[in-house]
Amino acid sequence: MSDVSQTAALAAILDALTLMQDQVEEIGERSKRLEANQADILARLETIDAAQAIATDLQPNLEHLASEVSETRGEMGEGFARVAQVAGWAHAAAAGNAAPLPADVLDDPLLELFVISQPADRTSTRRAIVDWREKARTVDTAALTALLISQYRPSPTDDRAGRRLRYKLAAITRDELERRGAVMPPLPRSTIAADRSAEAQRARSEALVEVWQAGEGAMLYAEPELAGAMDIMAAARREGVALPEQSLASGLAALHQTISDRLSVGDRPELASDPKNVGAREEILRDR
Repeated sequence: MSDVSQTAALAAILDALTLMQDQVEEIGERSKRLEANQADILARLETIDAAQAIATDLQPNLEHLASEVSETRGEMGEGFARVAQVAGWAHAAAAGNAAPLPADVLDDPLLELFVISQPADRTSTRRAIVDWREKARTVDTAALTALLISQYRPSPTDDRAGRRLRYKLAAITRDELERRGAVMPPLPRSTIAADRSAEAQRARSEALVEVWQAGEGAMLYAEPELAGAMDIMAAARREGVALPEQSLASGLAALHQTISDRLSVGDRPELASDPKNVGAREEILRDR
C-alpha cells in the first residue's frame, strides 16, 4: 500500500476518533443542561403549594426531563465505550498488533471514512480475501478498475458483515491498482445503499444470480455477497474428494443450482459458523 493511502487511512481513523469525542462531549453538555432544567423545576415546586403544582401541571414535564436525562446518560456511556474501543484498536495497530474491529463498530457512521479508505489486508487467511488477493493480480487494469467501482457501490441487500467484507475486498483491489499506477475512481460517499426498497433488493438478487451462473470469473471472486456461496462450494469439493468424478460433478452442479435458487429469492447462503446454523448447512449440502 502506498504512503499516501496509509496516511489517508490513519487520517480517517483520527477524524473518526475526534468526531466521536466531540459527539460524546456534546451529549455530556446536553445532559448538564437537562439536569439544570430539572433542578430549576424542583426548586420552583418547593416554593409553591401542592394546589399550584397541580394547576401548573409541572409533574409531566419533570417526568419527561428525567427520562431524557436517563437516556442521555445511556448515550454517554455508549459513546465513551465506542471511543475507548476504537482508540484501543488504533493503539494496538500502531504497535504492530493489528486486529479486526467488530462489524458493529465498523458500521458506525463515524467510521465510514475509515471503512472506505482502509488499507489492504495482506495477512488474513479467510478464503474470500485470499482468493481475491490472488485473482486480482490476474485481472487487466481496465477490468479491475470497473470491478473496484462495482465494489464501491453499496448494496441494498447487504448487512454489517457483508459491508465489512465488501470494503476489505475493495481495499485489495485499490491496492493492486495503485501498485500498477492506475487512475483511481473516486471513493464512494457512503457504505449504505440509499434505496433499500423491495424493488431494489429484487434487482440486486437478479444481478447476483447472473454473476453466480456466469461461472468462476473475476466478478464472482470480487463479489462479497457471494462469498458465503463460494465457501459452500469449496467445502462440498473437499467433502466429495473421495467420490467418483462423475458423482462429484453431478452433486456440485445440483448444489450450484440450489444456491442459485436461494439467491434469486433474496437468501445469501453461508457455511455454518456455529452450532445453531449446522442444520441449514446440512440442508443445503444434502441438495447436492
